[in-house]
Amino acid sequence: MNRNFNWKTTVILAATLFLVFVVTRYYMSDYYTPEWSARHIFWVAALMILLTSFFDKVRFSFFALAGYLLGMLAGELFGGYQKDVPPQYLHYGWLIQIVVFFAFCLLGIWMQQKRKNKNQ
Repeated sequence: MNRNFNWKTTVILAATLFLVFVVTRYYMSDYYTPEWSARHIFWVAALMILLTSFFDKVRFSFFALAGYLLGMLAGELFGGYQKDVPPQYLHYGWLIQIVVFFAFCLLGIWMQQKRKNKNQ
């Protein structure tokens, strides 16, 4: 572990993740993607974000958090939910959420590597 580890960053990320979970799970139940994300992939994303932050990979943590939030937004906006269609209509918000989150994780790995190479 790096000697320059900053507990404040991890605590801020943990508080942000807790707030995101509570809001998306309990107060946004009318929306498909945020509620689905809170039930299915939140804990995996939160574990990745917090563990990488704990091991001083802060850039990755912030990119992963941004990817999770932007994936929820993009999934809800572009997922295709229509109220006038029968309930069998497939909402692709879950797929958009996962793809955006994964893309931002890859971007976070690249940015973290870029930082490492710059510091050497």
